[in-house]
Order: sequence, then structure tokens, then C-alpha cells
Amino acid sequence: MKQKTIILAIVMATLLSGCSPLLRGPGDRLDYIQQASDKYLRSIYLKGSSWSIMAVDLESGRIILNRDSDRMLIPASNMKLLTTACALETLGPDYRIPTLVGYRGEVDSSGVLHGDLEVIGFGDPTVSTRYTGVYSDAREMSPQDRFTAWADSVISRGIYQIEGNLVGYDDLSISRTLGADWAWNDLKYWYAAEISPFIYTDGCLEITVTPGDSVGDVASVSWDPDIDIVDIYDEVLTVAADAEPELHFDRALENNIVTVWGSIPLGSEPEKLWVAVYNAQNYFMAALREALEDKGILISGSAIPAHKAWTDDAQFNPLFTHNSPPLSSIIRIINRDSQNLYAEMLLRILGSEMIRQGDPSVAGDNDPFIAGRNKVRSWESSMVGFSRGFAMIDGSGLSRRNLNSASGLIKILVHMNRSPYRSQFIHSLATPGQGTLRYRFLGLPQGIRLYAKSGTMNRVRSLSGYISTTEEPRIAFSMICNNYLCDSSEIEATMENLCQLLALYLKES
Repeated sequence: MKQKTIILAIVMATLLSGCSPLLRGPGDRLDYIQQASDKYLRSIYLKGSSWSIMAVDLESGRIILNRDSDRMLIPASNMKLLTTACALETLGPDYRIPTLVGYRGEVDSSGVLHGDLEVIGFGDPTVSTRYTGVYSDAREMSPQDRFTAWADSVISRGIYQIEGNLVGYDDLSISRTLGADWAWNDLKYWYAAEISPFIYTDGCLEITVTPGDSVGDVASVSWDPDIDIVDIYDEVLTVAADAEPELHFDRALENNIVTVWGSIPLGSEPEKLWVAVYNAQNYFMAALREALEDKGILISGSAIPAHKAWTDDAQFNPLFTHNSPPLSSIIRIINRDSQNLYAEMLLRILGSEMIRQGDPSVAGDNDPFIAGRNKVRSWESSMVGFSRGFAMIDGSGLSRRNLNSASGLIKILVHMNRSPYRSQFIHSLATPGQGTLRYRFLGLPQGIRLYAKSGTMNRVRSLSGYISTTEEPRIAFSMICNNYLCDSSEIEATMENLCQLLALYLKES
């Protein structure tokens, strides 16, 4: 942290330790806070950066901070606030995403299925995930445990062998597996995982790199899950123990050939990398087939995605339905951990439900992605309050063509503070020491509560949420910064200083 930032923090701590003579009445408080915020934003480190800032008192409706609040900027992951809030109000906190397993054909007396075992995917990203049990009441399970449980369910229904194929049907009709306008060089990373009706281990592979026994040895590379559709080339060398680890990886755009290279210090702890897989649907089907065969279920055919629509007719025999955790748990993963894949799936699930229900806001839309975006736009425009609108290119905020303003995000926050699902929405946001704020805002004054969604991209930082002294939100705030040339830590420190000013307002109220 720069010396100037430290000095500002000390000044703020002094002001917050008791009643400041600078803040005598409401007008004095607002003038002081606006002047102090302007001073922070005139820092030489922030020269040339673009800001949109707004904060409002939810009790009085008073505007506390306002700097270019209508300016349209790239909001990064703050776009998730629109996706999750609309889905929560439209589908409800108890909504669950199903995955249906059944078969076509006949099962003979010896337990042989003469036909295909079918899996119908409705886009549940939590079927086999490393988040299971983290933000829900579900029992903690490894990703492999889920498919093992499915295999046990198949056996319990009298099927021990499949004389046919394992077939996956896409009930969402996903036509594009990549997020709209995502950068191609992001596609290998976990945060740009492929969009699919079938998602296994969050569409990613966990690679573990362990140093060799001596300097110069090739390091050991392993991966989990160990699915045979992935090939990994190990080019990592073991270096001196006092060196820093330096690891890189590449994955071809249209296959699962992964090259890992770099160096890892002798005697160090293993390092982990997350790689997004290509063709997530095949990855899911291969993992499910492996789990079935590990339990002794022989499959004579292939594990394949169906390239046609699934039909629920008399020939289909349902075995069981797996339901996701409730939506209230899923949006906590999206907002606290900023999980892009979950946000993209939720937008498409929302659109699919609106198409199925014949919602007038999506009339004529057959693509769940387009329908989902149109539903969010219709939902936002129906709210009380004015905003200049927004440009929604994807559901997660990873596209650099998304646009929103602080005033536009404040409109969402104010609306959700009045929503019957206010508690579920607020508690989906990150708090200091948790989620994307695990290392931020740890110096807030005693008794101050902060719930916020952060956003992070190259040359983009955003933060929107609530500040309070009780369970009831008192201040809604939004800050977006684009086009800065300083280190990102300066932007984050400035946002923290502005939040300290808002805490000062609460303390003096």
C-alpha cells in the first residue's frame, strides 16, 4: 500500500474514533464527504481514470456521493447483480434446476438394458461441483461422489448392463458454448469455462504440480479428475529452493491438449492450476460413463451427446431426477465467488423458463440466452426509478461490451432493498474476509457491516452493495472505475477510502 493511502487510513480512523467536529449537521456531513471523496479522486495515481460513483441513504433518500453517476462504463462482474436479482425475483429463492435420468428400451430379468440410458440436462451447474456444501445445507461431496451416487441409483433400479449408448440431451437448446464477446485468450481459464447443459467439476480440470527430487528434475504433474479425453504435456522443471514458482499453461482452442511449463522450487508445496476444458458436454458424459463402469455397469455403446431435441413420450422411462440446491444458494456462489459459468447458466435457465411460460417480455424469442437478456431488460425497466439503461452482452460481466453506470446499479440495489427476497439477495453478496473480499475491507470500523459485489477485469474495477450498522441496509453504493494506468491496488484502496467515508456518515448520523 502506498504511503499516501496509509496516511488517509490513519486520518479516517481518527475521525471514526469519536464525534468529528467537522460533521455538525446533515449539510455539513454531506459537504465534507463529497469534498473528501473529490480529494481522493484527484490523486495523481488516478490521473486519466474514468469514474462513476453514487451512494444514497436508504432511509432518507438523500444522495451522499455523486460523481458522474450516469456515466456509462464497463461494470465487469457487477453485471451479475442484474442477472441474480432478476432471476431471484422471477423464479423465487426455492427454485431448483432438475437433471433427469431415464432410459428407452427394455430391461430384461438379468438387469440388461436393451436400449439407451439417457440424461436430460436443464443446465444445472452444481451437479458435480467443488462448491457443493459450501453455500448450501447439502452434504459436502467430491465431484466424483455425485456420479457414484447416480450409479448406485441406476443399480438400485435393477440395471446392471447397458446394451446401448449413454446419451445426453440438451433441454436448454444451447447454440453457443462460449460467452458473448469473450476474449479468445481467456478461454483456457476457469473463469471463462464453456457454457453447457452438462457441467462437470465447473467445466474445469485441476492440475497439481509437485517438485521433483532434485534441481533440474522434471516436476510431477497430475490432474483431477483423471479423464482419458485430456492429454497433458509436462514441461515444468524443478529449480533451487529459494526461487519463486513460475507456472504457465496453454490449452488448444479446439481440443483438450494441455501444456504446462515453467518452474517450481525444490521442496515446495504442490501448486495447483485450473484449466477450462474443451467440449464440456463430452467431458461430463465421459466422467459419468467412468463412474458407471467403476460400479460394474457395463456399457457396450458410446457416451455421446444427442444432436436432436429430447422428447418426453411413452417410450421414455424415468429413473430419477436430481435437483440442484435452491436458487438462493446458487446466487451466493455467483455473487460471493464471482462464478461466471453459474451466472451464464442462470441467464439461460431464466430465458428457458420464460419461453416455457409464455412470458410476454420474451415473445418471439427461441434462444434462451436472448430470452434471458430480454427478461432482465423488461424487469429493470418495470422498476420504480429512472436510469439511462444498460448494455447487457452477457450474464456474467466478462464481456468488455457490457455497459452500466453507478446510478443504474443503484436502481437495482434500491429495488432489491424493497424486495420480498431482500435477505436472500443481500446475503448472497461478499463480506470482508469472505469470497472475493477475503483480503479486502478488513479495517472497517467496529459495528459497520458491508455487503458488496466486486468486479475485476484488466483496467476495470467495480464495487456495489450496502453498508449498515444493523441487519437493515442503510446505504446503497456503487463505484465503477475504468481506464486507469496505475496499479489496481490504488483503485481498490480508493474504493476502500470512499467506503470509510460512508461509514463515517453512518457513525455521525
